[in-house]
Amino acid sequence: MTFCGLFNREPHLALPSQHSINLLAQFSPSKYLNQMKRLLVYLLLWGVAFASGAQTDSWKLRGMVRNEMDEPLPGATLLSGDQLLGFSDSDGSFNLLIPSVTVPLIVRCVGYFPQHIPSDSLHSTFLEIQLSPSAVSLPEVSVGDARVGTLFTEDFSTEIIDYTFAGAGLMMLVREQKSYFLWYCRDNGARISRLQFPAPVQQLHQSCTGAYHVVGEQFAWECTLNGQQLDTFPRYPAAKFHQIIAPCVQELNHYYFFRKTGPFRQSVQYTYIDPDKKAHPLAYIRDKKAENQLLDQYRSILYSYLKTIPDIDRDDILNGLSPLTDPMQALQPENLLKMAETNDLVAAIGFFNQLAYDSVYAPLIKLGDQVLLLDFVNDQQWTIAVNPWQDTIQTLQFHHEPGWRKQVLTDQPLGRIYACFSAKGGDLVLKSIDPKSVRPGKSYTPKALPYLCDHFSIRNGWLYCIGQPDVNTPNRKLYRLNLYSFEDP
Repeated sequence: MTFCGLFNREPHLALPSQHSINLLAQFSPSKYLNQMKRLLVYLLLWGVAFASGAQTDSWKLRGMVRNEMDEPLPGATLLSGDQLLGFSDSDGSFNLLIPSVTVPLIVRCVGYFPQHIPSDSLHSTFLEIQLSPSAVSLPEVSVGDARVGTLFTEDFSTEIIDYTFAGAGLMMLVREQKSYFLWYCRDNGARISRLQFPAPVQQLHQSCTGAYHVVGEQFAWECTLNGQQLDTFPRYPAAKFHQIIAPCVQELNHYYFFRKTGPFRQSVQYTYIDPDKKAHPLAYIRDKKAENQLLDQYRSILYSYLKTIPDIDRDDILNGLSPLTDPMQALQPENLLKMAETNDLVAAIGFFNQLAYDSVYAPLIKLGDQVLLLDFVNDQQWTIAVNPWQDTIQTLQFHHEPGWRKQVLTDQPLGRIYACFSAKGGDLVLKSIDPKSVRPGKSYTPKALPYLCDHFSIRNGWLYCIGQPDVNTPNRKLYRLNLYSFEDP
């Protein structure tokens, strides 16, 4: 792993011309760190573009923020529309002046569903606010529990798009005919409530602060629970989700960790922001050999494409004015399709895209009061604790075993890690990894799952996934499987 190794000047793409094209963008550490600080401000105060009405005189508002156990929640953020009002004190209380009682109050705290207080409730002299946790501890599964359950079954009019854990239950993103819904369900799949969206959506994301976002092509929505009922804040541009929400991958004791993927998906940059809002570079992990191979492949594709287009379009590329010369946009489908002018180019682009999907895998996972950075490029695991900051390094070896799938699953409530492998017959094999010794332990082969499965997650010993039981029928199911009952002898 290269720490703070972000300053190397990369080669230009030389073409048979008097011009050259800079394919690998330069990385400015100070600019990137400043950008991450701005993102953190937006992230913590996110989401609330309510249309403000006419302003009235300031209104005094007192109250208390508590958790589900009726315990005070210090440090909760209180906003009026998109204006920060203040924070709850160490005893969970707040005493604020709000600019208007016509705008709803938003209460946020990391790890909890945000609370939307309607404006007609703000006339109260004292507000009691209770936040529900976005993650809770559930009983660990035992070997004797049911082995496999089905939580959702598609038919030809319904489709499960995505799912995630939410409190003690699940959220599912579902298409019903031509309409799109968010379901809130119990852990057994029984639906409690649902919320319809006005446009197609394709992603359900839990942010590093614990908030839930549903993302479409043009717009995104932050969603929350009011009791057992789903609710949503006003929509915002999907581009803001990709710029602000998605880059923050973990939060640990008010340290925020951000991830940025480099050219051709062959490098990863991690930074973090401390509680004093100071940004720091953490790690730069890069597969330089693969990056150079893809650079050569893309150079060949781009040169062949130049021969098929008019001079005026060619000049834009040679002068670096085209998105085709930006490595961060090179893998966008619309750019690859634009260059598919001949059969030879179609084949070359297909091969190039396949190589790029074999990307650098270096996940940053949260495990209890630590974060682990698994660097499978350099065979290293970094274990990081904060307050005070401590980091240690260990050697990774388990991913060199046959069948490595380039995927790690984390059972957050139980603090366990599983590495994914394929057996000789193609069956999924999960090997538990000791986070201290970084060595594999028990292995599990859940043969009850269909061959075509993806979207794997683990909670409390239950393995969840979306699978297709019949290769001849496109309908899929959301499964919940007792992992411990499939322990290998």
